[in-house]
Amino acid sequence: METHLMSKLIVNQEAVAFVNKQKARQDADDWFAEEVEKGFLYNDSFTLGLTQEDVSLLTGNFVLAEKAAALGADIPPVVDVHGVPHSVEDIAELTAIMLAYGNYRANLSAEYSEKLAAFEE
Repeated sequence: METHLMSKLIVNQEAVAFVNKQKARQDADDWFAEEVEKGFLYNDSFTLGLTQEDVSLLTGNFVLAEKAAALGADIPPVVDVHGVPHSVEDIAELTAIMLAYGNYRANLSAEYSEKLAAFEE
């Protein structure tokens, strides 16, 4: 009878560990979703979105801006999370925005990965 109780205790500890892992995963996912929802505030001026769609749109905008700059055309504006366009003077200004944005997004993703890895060990 004592062996039977011991194996139930082990199973319960495994179940608790599983539930704790799931909770930690959900907490990390919730944290990341909240951070993405906040967006990236650039120079206390405007906020850019951080979703995968936002990243794609901003990257595409930057590629077009590089082409426009090479042709001597106007640089397309950057559109914030509220749909408001923000003009940039030149490709150097847009590059600075994109470098800051990319760095922020990369650091956010790295922190999320660390949170996920912490409970996978």
